Amino acid sequence: MAQVLVVADDLTGANATGARFARSGMRVATVTPEHVAAVAEEYDVVVANLDSRHASAEQAADLVTDVVEAIWPVGLVVKRIDSTLRGNVGAELEAAWQAVRERVPAQVAVRALLVPAFPASGRTTVDGVQLLDGRPLEATELARDPFWPMDTGDVAAILARQTGLAVRRVPDRQVTQDMLAADLRAGDEPVLLCDAADERRVEDLAGAAAEVHRTDGTVWVAADPGPGGALLAYALRLRGQARAPGPLLAVAGSTTDLTREQFAALARTGPARFVDADPERLGRTDDHFDEVCRRLTDQLTSAVFPEVVVLRALAPGGDSPAAARALPGRLAELVAEVVAAVGDEAGSHALPSGVYLTGGDVAASVLEALDVHAFEVAGEVLPLAVHGALSGGPLDGVPAVVKGGLVGDSAAAVECLARLRRAARARLQQVHSEVSEHVLPPAHRAPQGAVWGGPRTA
Repeated sequence: MAQVLVVADDLTGANATGARFARSGMRVATVTPEHVAAVAEEYDVVVANLDSRHASAEQAADLVTDVVEAIWPVGLVVKRIDSTLRGNVGAELEAAWQAVRERVPAQVAVRALLVPAFPASGRTTVDGVQLLDGRPLEATELARDPFWPMDTGDVAAILARQTGLAVRRVPDRQVTQDMLAADLRAGDEPVLLCDAADERRVEDLAGAAAEVHRTDGTVWVAADPGPGGALLAYALRLRGQARAPGPLLAVAGSTTDLTREQFAALARTGPARFVDADPERLGRTDDHFDEVCRRLTDQLTSAVFPEVVVLRALAPGGDSPAAARALPGRLAELVAEVVAAVGDEAGSHALPSGVYLTGGDVAASVLEALDVHAFEVAGEVLPLAVHGALSGGPLDGVPAVVKGGLVGDSAAAVECLARLRRAARARLQQVHSEVSEHVLPPAHRAPQGAVWGGPRTA
């Protein structure tokens, strides 16, 4: 479930901010406003790109209100602002604050932590003035911006053009963390405009705000161009929910002795679960089809990577050409139905992390049933056993190995699945698993305690 909502006014800023949350281990999606609610179940952080930079103040504010309403409750709302304060900064900040204020009990304080600085990009805030590479905004080329010509760097003055919310400046001075928390706790102004000249200051502000929350329950709305919101989410201990990736799926349509030997070798070398299908019964009765579907769905939803779940056609008990001809289509139909069921029941993260298909007719039928429109070839595992990735359908981008039924020796399945595991593991090593020192504060400073309202649970 979504724990953080980021509201951005353009796509570039939306993605850049989302990347900071992703590097802290959270699953992030950037979407347009109408899709916010639809993806909230699947992602830890939903970034709403309003595309409102050049909209009217009223239109921009309405969009902010709508996306907060669509996803509430979340642990933190972040209003991503432009680092040079272009756009409807005041109107959107007030709308975000007001939307949260209306959804939080009256006795609980709601305040906006406005940290316009982005020191790593040369944007700092000194004495309430936004500087670009040390110069006030009006003294830079931004004074000639065709859409938002900046005639001042005074942050409070820029806000006042679109909002009547009271603003108090929090100066950057040498204080302890407790003193900084006291600075943030003081007064009752809805907006705290915080000076910051370096990343450590932004980090300190996030930690102090989290301490205030733990002390008196204050609910914060973060307003910043990127680092502040990610740091505040970390300080509030909002984390990505662990999702074990789905297992590998192998589909064996070949019923030859060699195929049986290959899977027997596989069973001896690693974690494997087998679901057997009788070709004659599969083509003749819906009861067997439904039974195999249930068993395969159960195995796929309970297994996790790097396990492999094998859908295997048993050797036919008799000589039935009709059953042999029908087998590829029935197996393909079964696989497509099960993949859809796994996605519906367990979520997209539980879908197979890799696919191994052996038997040419079955492979072609399965790819068609899964709406795969291309197989991106990467190379050969062994002659006539090709590895690559699927393109299109519910398993778009998933690594795959396709092998002929009479290809290789008894170790061929072991070799192919070892290659598939490596490809799947590489794909799973995404940017969100990498912790960046520019996003997260040192571990010894990680605050304790839960977030008011907390992440939603299913």
